[in-house]
Amino acid sequence: MSANPITGGFNTFSGSKYNANQIRPPVQYAKPGPFTKSKLLQDCPEADIRVLKDAAAKVVAQPVSALLQLSLSANWSHITTGCVALDRCLRGGIVTRGITEICGASGVGKTQLLLQLSLTVQLPRELGGLGKAVAFICTEDTFPSKRLFQLAKVFEKRFPDQKINYMGNIYIEHVLEADDLLKCVGVRLAKLMESLRIGLIVIDSVAAIFRTYNNYIKRARDMRKLANYLLYYTNKYQCAVICVNQVATVSDAAKETPCLGLAWAHLGRTRLKLSKVPKEVKINEDLFTVRRFEIVYSPETPNEVAEFMITGGGVVDVPI
Repeated sequence: MSANPITGGFNTFSGSKYNANQIRPPVQYAKPGPFTKSKLLQDCPEADIRVLKDAAAKVVAQPVSALLQLSLSANWSHITTGCVALDRCLRGGIVTRGITEICGASGVGKTQLLLQLSLTVQLPRELGGLGKAVAFICTEDTFPSKRLFQLAKVFEKRFPDQKINYMGNIYIEHVLEADDLLKCVGVRLAKLMESLRIGLIVIDSVAAIFRTYNNYIKRARDMRKLANYLLYYTNKYQCAVICVNQVATVSDAAKETPCLGLAWAHLGRTRLKLSKVPKEVKINEDLFTVRRFEIVYSPETPNEVAEFMITGGGVVDVPI
C-alpha cells in the first residue's frame, strides 16, 4: 500500500439558524466597487458571523500584527553541512522543507557531501543536526560504505562526547528501475518513516532512473508521483529531502545543464550546483582541487557562491 496524501474535508458549522430541512436563501453578492464591511456582511446572518469569528479565533491565536512579524521559516530546521562556508551560503544548512536538488558533473563531490550530511543529521540540534537517522536510496553505483566508515571515524574524533552509532543509523536501499523506486518510496519508505525517526531522505540519483524514459508524458507523471511522496514525508515528519541530478551538455553556451528539464525543475524547492574550479591548494605536500558550491535558486536564500575542498576528513573549507 502506498502512502496516503494529506487530504482535507469541508467542515460544517453548527449554530446557524438554518437546519438541514430548511432551504437557505440564496447568497446576495456585493455589487462591484470598493469592499466595505457593510456590503460584505449586510446579508449574512448574525449567528453565522459569530460562528465564523469564533472559528477564526481558534485558528489565529495571535494578533495579525504579530503573525506578520514571524519569519516564514520560523518552524523549519536546518542540517549543517559540516562546512562553515557552505552553511553560511545556505543560512544554516539544508532546510527541512521541500525538495533540495544537488546537481553537477561526475566527480565534483555530490556523493561526498551527501555522506557528510548523513553524519551531521545524526548530531544533536545544538551541534547543527536533528538527532535522527537517514534513509539513503542508491540508483547508480553501490553505496560507498568504505568511505562512510572513514568519515564516521573522523566524526567520532571530532565529537568525542557524542556517543553516536553513525553507521547503524543509515538505512540503505538499492533500486535500478522506476517502478522499483516508486514502490520503495511509496511503500517501504513509508513503513520506515513510521517506525523510525528519519531526519534525511536521499535519492542518489533521480536522473539515473528517469533519463531512460522514452515516453515523456509518463516520465513527467512518475516524477510528480515521486515528488508527492517526498513532499508528504517532509511535511509530516519535518525531515530534509535531497535528490541528486546529473548534468548534460545542451550547447556550447550551456555545457552543464541539469537533466530532466522543467518537468523536474518545477518540483524542487532549492537547486544547488557543484563544480570544480581550476585552482588547487597544497596541504602537507598534497594537492586538493577547489570546488564551487552555487545556489541556483532558493526561496529563502540569495544566489550565492562558496568554495570548498574534499579531503580525507570530508567536505571542508578552503584554508585562507
